[in-house]
Order: sequence, then C-alpha cells, then structure tokens
Amino acid sequence: MDAIHEARIARLQQTMAAKDVDALLILTAADYVYFIGDLRRQPRAIIPREGRPILLAFAPEVEEAQLATGLADVRPYSAMHEMMVAIMGYFKSLGKERPKVAVEMEFATPAFLLERFKLANPRVQLVDSKPLVSPLRQIKAPEEVALIAKAAELADLGIERARQVIGAGVTEAEVALEVEYAVRKAGADRLGFPMFVNSGPRSLWLHGMATDKRIEPGDLVIVDIGPVYRGYNADICRTFSVGEPSEQARELYGLYREMQAVALAAARPGVALHQVEAQTEQVLARGGHKERYLRGLMHGVGLGFEETPFPTIFPEDILLPLQTGMVLAVGHTTLAVPGIGGVRVEDTVHLTESGPVYLTHAPRETIITV
Repeated sequence: MDAIHEARIARLQQTMAAKDVDALLILTAADYVYFIGDLRRQPRAIIPREGRPILLAFAPEVEEAQLATGLADVRPYSAMHEMMVAIMGYFKSLGKERPKVAVEMEFATPAFLLERFKLANPRVQLVDSKPLVSPLRQIKAPEEVALIAKAAELADLGIERARQVIGAGVTEAEVALEVEYAVRKAGADRLGFPMFVNSGPRSLWLHGMATDKRIEPGDLVIVDIGPVYRGYNADICRTFSVGEPSEQARELYGLYREMQAVALAAARPGVALHQVEAQTEQVLARGGHKERYLRGLMHGVGLGFEETPFPTIFPEDILLPLQTGMVLAVGHTTLAVPGIGGVRVEDTVHLTESGPVYLTHAPRETIITV
C-alpha cells in the first residue's frame, strides 16, 4: 500500500476515533479503490479504528490480493457464509458489547447485504459511513484530478463520435453503441451509467436511455456520457439538432448556456451550493422559464458518477459550501419545454482557488448534424 492510501486511512481513522466508530466495513468498489488502491469485483475490507486494513477475498485470489495491495492480512472465503463468519469473528474479537460499524448506505450497497449483515450481527450498531468518507472523497488530490481529466478526454471523444453518427434514420441505440465502442476502445474501463440518447419528445426527459426509436429530421437529441478511467468518472452532456434548429430551440439552448456560465462564475470556494442555484434560477426567471427550474444543476464527480455534493438525492447537500479541490458536473438538469424540446449542456470542472477549470472541452455551441 502506497503513501497516498496510507494517508487516507490515517485521516479516516482520526475521524472514526472522534465519532466513536470501531470499524469501516467496505462493500463497494469506490471505497475499496479510494482506501485500498485496488480495482476488484466483490471488494470486501475492514478498516479498524486502529491498525492495518483487513481484506477478505475468494480463496484463489488471496495471494494476488496480497501482491496487489501489499497487505498481509487477507482472509479467504469460498462461500458467502464463510465471508460472514470471518466478519463476525473480527467484530467479536473487539471484545465490545455493541461495536459501532460504518457501512456505505447509498446506491452501491445492495439492501440484501445490509439485511443479512444485521441478521448475522444483531449486536453490531450499523451506521452510515457518509459522515466519515464523504468529507475525504469530495476533495480530490492531484492524482485523482489527473485520472478524472483522462476520463474527461474520453467523454469529449464520445461527444465527437456522437456528432459523426447522429442523423435522421439512425436509432438512439445505434448512436449509443458506436459511442461506447469508441470510448472503450480508447481506454475507458466502462461507462458509469447507461448513456442517454434522448431524441425528439424524449429530449424532454430528465433521465434517459437509448432506445430503438429512430432519430427524425428536426429532432433535438440529448447525449449524456459518463466514461470511467481506472475507477474515476467524468460526466458530459451536449444537445444536438438534426438539421437547423428552430429559433425557439436556439433561444432555449442559449438560455441554458447562460445558466451554466452564471453557475460557473458564481462557483467559488466558500460559496454555498444554494447560493449558486439561486443565481441560475434568476437566469431562467429572466428568460420566462422560472417554473421549469429543477434544483440540482451541480453535483460531485469522482469514484462515483454522482457523489457529494449531490442535492437532487440529498437535499441537505444544497447547504454545503464549495471547496477547493472539488470536481463537479455543472449542467445536471434538463431545461424542457413541450413543443420545443429539451436542452442540456453539462461539463466536468475542477474547482481551484480562483474558480472552476474545465476538464471537458467538447464544443458548447449548438451542434447541428444532418
């Protein structure tokens, strides 16, 4: 284990001691990468309040896990119940009546794992790891920013490939296939989420997918891509027009770009997220679309394609002040007007002391295809 991951664990253990947490039980790939420094399916680890991490791995993977991480204590299991017995054994060894154990309780941890853990460990106090882990992960170290920047290069490449493919008669699914192939061939691990290719009436959707719908002349097409590189995500969205857009569509697109520009100008360390949102809402009010404002223009990006701050899911995050070192996606919501369509412009940026720096660079003007 290198000095970077040792330092992260040391900071975590300081917080665990302050909050009287006995251990962090890692069940998710993102936390495993962040603290252990290894990419692995079915990652399992225990970080105690004091001492070295303990890994749990399928028996044939033990030696390889030791070599990959430099950690000697890798406990083997061959079946689910054996893994649970190993975990139970560790918590019993603490000699505490009610040990307090933190676990990620957001999207990546399956509910069945938590429920089975509770059944097998009725004396363990299970708490959410977010107060321990999020303050660490939301500030990106230079080496993390470099990996996100590489993912952002792949995102730009994906937008360029979408521009080449989108046209009347092509299906949304065909666009998605070509884009994913291009970014994977260029080095992406995977996509962080199924990419959006929302055309015509479906451009009004906040979320999306790629269907067998054929793109038609005059459609607005929203393409949202999240390439992952060595575990780190970038997030980009652009709106395409198949043929010349209507004047109303151009105005809507210009309004969105103004909203994003205002958000970026307001985003400075120490400024609360709700203060940024208030300014973007004013842009839509001046443009006559205040009622169409959806909170959550910005969210964090890193080992998760959406992570703290993440106000669309965790409303309390709107109160968080922005901090130097955050990486943010700016342009998360769709500005949708029935009869015209939906538009979106989203970029991944790194927040420095002097303000945001773009990591994604694909053209932001209206992208017209034939």
